[in-house]
Amino acid sequence: MKENVKEKVYIAYSGCKVNQFEKNLLEERFIEKEFEIAHNYKSADIVVFNTCCVTKKAEDGCRQQIRKIAKHNNQVKIIVTGCYAQKDRERLYELPNVIKVFDNNEKFSIPEFLVGSESGVKDSLSFEFKRTFKERARAFLKIQDGCDSFCSYCIVPYLRGLPKSMPEELVIKNLINLQGEKEVVLTGIHLGKWGVERGESLKNLIKRVSREKFLFRLRLSSLEPQEIDKEFLNILKDMENFCPHFHIPLQSGSDRILKLMNRSYTTDFYMKKIDLIREYFPDAGIGTDLIVGFPTESDDDFIRTSKLLEVSPIDYIHVFRYSDRDGTSSFQLVPKIEEDLKEKRSELIREIDRKKRLAFYQRFLNRSVRCLLDRKEKGVNRFLTREYLKVYSETIDEQEEFTAELISLNPPAIRHVK
Repeated sequence: MKENVKEKVYIAYSGCKVNQFEKNLLEERFIEKEFEIAHNYKSADIVVFNTCCVTKKAEDGCRQQIRKIAKHNNQVKIIVTGCYAQKDRERLYELPNVIKVFDNNEKFSIPEFLVGSESGVKDSLSFEFKRTFKERARAFLKIQDGCDSFCSYCIVPYLRGLPKSMPEELVIKNLINLQGEKEVVLTGIHLGKWGVERGESLKNLIKRVSREKFLFRLRLSSLEPQEIDKEFLNILKDMENFCPHFHIPLQSGSDRILKLMNRSYTTDFYMKKIDLIREYFPDAGIGTDLIVGFPTESDDDFIRTSKLLEVSPIDYIHVFRYSDRDGTSSFQLVPKIEEDLKEKRSELIREIDRKKRLAFYQRFLNRSVRCLLDRKEKGVNRFLTREYLKVYSETIDEQEEFTAELISLNPPAIRHVK
């Protein structure tokens, strides 16, 4: 199939930051094989779609996106990979224009498949990453994959496997390759599990990264509350380039539900970890994930969750409605919560989230913040602060990190500080 080498390829993805990184890495692999990268699916000859199936809604969205791609580009060849491909490959073959489905552990051999060469399959933790194709301002580097926590609602360990990590020296080499970036986000399926299969730890890796004195801003993706301690926070506090932004999933404010979820901590333990972060980083942006409508969740469980969130020093909440995943232990739990009640509870949490976000921004009003251009939204530049405030300006077009003052909240606008 050598004639396909010059075809245009578009990489689509849905889901988490890991899938976003894998999109970037696939682009690099296709460039190595002399394919041209398309900027949208309408101009592509081939679309590779890296899917998600963390919820039923995510699965539905993937199928809808495939149909949309085929509808607007009826000649395109669609290749599907990712977690949904791992879970439901035969159903994906029924969708229009799908020519091939690859499991998670095969996705990085797709370029070889298209040129008809030996696969040379490697996982994403074995590649050197240089990010020559840039659509976004920030670079993501996946340094860990897999999970062995087996939360009762989560299908990911069954699709991604047990924890595995990028070797330390390759992490450092890839960060050296990314020295021209303004910000790098370290990510993983369970980032805090980096190195566990080799008796190593994320804490010691970050200590090593700290010694390298990289000039880019460094941000960490989600961490579990068990992974936060004084030693780790001291390491982060001593890093000049660390972005004080923490995303620590809670999932429920009811200890009974947390136990059913197999989350291995209590609400008291969680809150003490958030308070500890605030001691070290008073202005840090702290976010969380929450699942509403877990099987057997009572009104009392939900009230406990709502009250905990209202008094917590958390700045934003990502709320998800529980989704049954066949094969997980919670799939067997009854009674299930009705969808309309899940939605009602979700909206109540979203209202708490709106108040939290407003208070977060108000904390910085008329204060100086360090900003970095993230993207354009409807012709207006959006900047990201180290704390994870998203702020805007119609006049500032600064490419390097700069100091600005937050001057309004709606929209959160900034002005340059000379």
